[in-house]
Amino acid sequence: MKRLLIIVFCLPLFSAVSQNITLQKDSISFNELIDVLESKSDYKFFYTQNWTEDLKLNPSFSHQPINKIIEWLSKESQLEYTIIDNTKVVFTNDYKIKTNYAQLYSNYIKDKASITLDSIVYAAPQKEDLTEEKINKEYLVFTIGSQAKNLYSNKATLSGKITDIESGEPLVGTVVYIDDLKNGTVTNLYGHYSFSLPKGQYKVEYRSVGMKTTYRNIVIHSDGSLDVEMKSKPTSLKEVTITAKTEDPVRNLRMGMEKITMKTLKQLPLGMGEADVIKTTLLLPGVQSVGEASNGFNVRGGSTDQNLILLNDAPIINTSHFFGFFSGFNADIIKDITLYKSGIPAKYGGRVSSVMDMTVKEGNRKETKLNGGISPVSGRLTLESPIKKDKSSFILAARTTYSDWVLKLLDDAKLKNSSANFHDLQGSFSWDIDDNNSIYLTGYYSHDDFDYYTEDAFEYNTLASTVKWKHIFSPKLFSTFSGIVSNYDYTTESRTDSSLLHKIDYQLNQYSFKSDFSYLSNKNHKIDFGLQATWYDLMPGKQRPTSTESLIAYKELESERALEAALYISDEFELTHFMSLSAGLRYSMYSNFGPKTQYNYTAGLPRTVDNITDTTHHNSGGISFYSGPELRLSSNIRLSGNSSLKIGYNRMYQYIQMISNTAAMAPTDIWKLSDKYLKPQRGDQYSIGFYKNLRNNSIEASIETYYKSLDNIIDYKGGAQLVMNEHLETDVLNGSGRAYGVELMVQKKRGKLTGWMNYTYSRIEHKIESDFDEEQVNNGDFFPANYDKPHDFKFVANYKFNRRLNISSNFFYSTGRPFTAPVAYYNFGGADKVYYSDRNSMRMPDYIRLDVAATLNGNLVAKKLNHSSWTFAVYNILGRQNAYNIFFRSEGERIQGYKMSIFGKPIFTVTYNFKFLGNAKDDF
Repeated sequence: MKRLLIIVFCLPLFSAVSQNITLQKDSISFNELIDVLESKSDYKFFYTQNWTEDLKLNPSFSHQPINKIIEWLSKESQLEYTIIDNTKVVFTNDYKIKTNYAQLYSNYIKDKASITLDSIVYAAPQKEDLTEEKINKEYLVFTIGSQAKNLYSNKATLSGKITDIESGEPLVGTVVYIDDLKNGTVTNLYGHYSFSLPKGQYKVEYRSVGMKTTYRNIVIHSDGSLDVEMKSKPTSLKEVTITAKTEDPVRNLRMGMEKITMKTLKQLPLGMGEADVIKTTLLLPGVQSVGEASNGFNVRGGSTDQNLILLNDAPIINTSHFFGFFSGFNADIIKDITLYKSGIPAKYGGRVSSVMDMTVKEGNRKETKLNGGISPVSGRLTLESPIKKDKSSFILAARTTYSDWVLKLLDDAKLKNSSANFHDLQGSFSWDIDDNNSIYLTGYYSHDDFDYYTEDAFEYNTLASTVKWKHIFSPKLFSTFSGIVSNYDYTTESRTDSSLLHKIDYQLNQYSFKSDFSYLSNKNHKIDFGLQATWYDLMPGKQRPTSTESLIAYKELESERALEAALYISDEFELTHFMSLSAGLRYSMYSNFGPKTQYNYTAGLPRTVDNITDTTHHNSGGISFYSGPELRLSSNIRLSGNSSLKIGYNRMYQYIQMISNTAAMAPTDIWKLSDKYLKPQRGDQYSIGFYKNLRNNSIEASIETYYKSLDNIIDYKGGAQLVMNEHLETDVLNGSGRAYGVELMVQKKRGKLTGWMNYTYSRIEHKIESDFDEEQVNNGDFFPANYDKPHDFKFVANYKFNRRLNISSNFFYSTGRPFTAPVAYYNFGGADKVYYSDRNSMRMPDYIRLDVAATLNGNLVAKKLNHSSWTFAVYNILGRQNAYNIFFRSEGERIQGYKMSIFGKPIFTVTYNFKFLGNAKDDF
């Protein structure tokens, strides 16, 4: 049922007139026909033009009563109508106004106030005044503030909180907009909004992805607040899909920003029957991975470790289960995902490529709900409930796998006796102490273990927690204070050789404090500022024998400690009516601390073990210090009402980096803090984009181009030892990089068929040059990075047959990634040697994949206990053996190359999802 969007506050009374009309027209628009009817009669019509903008009609009437024409018009437009006071026709979309309700409201208006179209001065009626019917809040006028306050200013601040009426959850990214002013704002992570506007009478629009758009009519005299509850909309034909911008993409300032809706995420066909937060980002332009079942992703030429992934502000190092086959995050508890590829706000820092910011649901504040899902290899369960209704709530989500039975089906004897398991637990607690203070507590725990029979075993864990205190100083000043803990550890065990039995432990701990402020000035400047600090405590490796027969000696590398801090400030404002600007400055500082032993090397020679001269021992003080300004600029030049040009620049520093000689992230990768020899990475990105909305905003099109320069990126010498290396700097090389590309995106947002397609052309090249030949790669020339894939095309379609059946499909094409290959033998010193090609001069075959999924919902009876659905998916329906890697074996007198694929056949999955609900709400 659609919400009534047009509200009539005052309807003058006229006497009923019997009117007959003759009307013969070919292909006349609905709007034009209404103009004709109003000119030929005393009737006035009220409706929303968006409902009928594409409707063409062919009326043919001869001396017909107007009520017959109105009835015909209703059928042709599929709009309901109500006639009030005999000559006022109100069209509504799938909702008919009750006659007694309309009369009741009309009588109430006459009794309570004197109203004209130009001046509405009565106070908002209360529900208890109208006992016979509930008055929709869109009919009311809300008086904000007092005429006696703020007498010397013509401006006032409107603030408030937007929540979901069914769950009480705050709605992030809700657009609050006043069309008369062409001005508005967006709610923050806690559902709060605030903006300044001239005093007067306005109609405020509230719109949010997946929710019914609602309106409030206000008269604002001084600063005040207006809280709004929004109702979720049922599956409709005008639904926004995967990347809904928080605002109109033509008007907002952010470039390269994408939001992912949870609803669409769960409809996409994915390999293991689980909604995958990380893999879904691969559907976006400029985002790639090195292959299937790989951990991490690459954004605009950045390596996997150059992405900052935050879960309620807590940095998460490992984002997957089972080496990349499953997502590390339970989508049932995730509320909002925002990916910044460029135009990164000044409050974020610490990575040079991108930021993915995920927020967790706060839990239902109205009623207890239980939902989950079961697939052949995993199961999940989520419980949410109010603690004190409308004041506090919690949500808990658990997930586990029972995939060992799949291994038993394999032919390999070792795999039959192996095991692979994971489980995770996520939770959140929120409490509104009063109108100005709230407390939030979130936690995340993830565990994986893999036991490969008689050979190797892995175990890794993530523990993260955030506690936040949100305080509202005034309608113009918000603040959040956060304490964050994020721990990651893993253990590897080698059991292949009884004389080499050992375990290696690794641990990275991060402790952070953040204070963030948002201030709205009277001139519509939105100023964000704050400070952040993170303490790193890293245990880079502890090697220990696991039997008395083992020849492996106990060894423990020195711990590393460092402090990273930053101050930031940013401002968003309009320079002119057609140009707006966002400017930010972040100043970051970093120092590593002792106790620490530092190796010294002979000057003028390469850093090698043989060139170590002595060591320097540092006590607990600072050792190396780095700092630098990080400028962020974004501008929007509106070319017309539906097109704009955006230009942006941002600089980022990264003080912690991953040490890995693989193209994809692995749970056992090493993270290293910057020091004297391993300098911080720096990235500068320049971007420009053109954006256009078509067909009344039902289609969004954009083209963005960018250039990124990278300094102090990491590469490795041939045969580098990365594990348990106490002088790692002897095997690590610093270099530079460049990335550039063009991204095209077209998205259809309305109709039964929705979806998007995007094409990206991009290049990512690295350069490792040195004064020493042994420290150069490809003679110091640029060479393609391991994840350089120039051509990338994605197509996503979603067809909704009806409210119960939905079909979706993904198609991927990309250039194969580069690799280095042996190309010849040669004999040196009486021994045969292999001669390799230049670094990454060869390419794997192109990658092609098609996935299909169907979701069948149970019957849509609103008040039944369990709402369930079935999802049937086929991953890689073409059965294409896409190469994940190419490896070589020496066979006789030749070296033979082989392709390895992860999913070489179609993978069929079926998932049963269930949700236990309370009664549906009837008002809003």
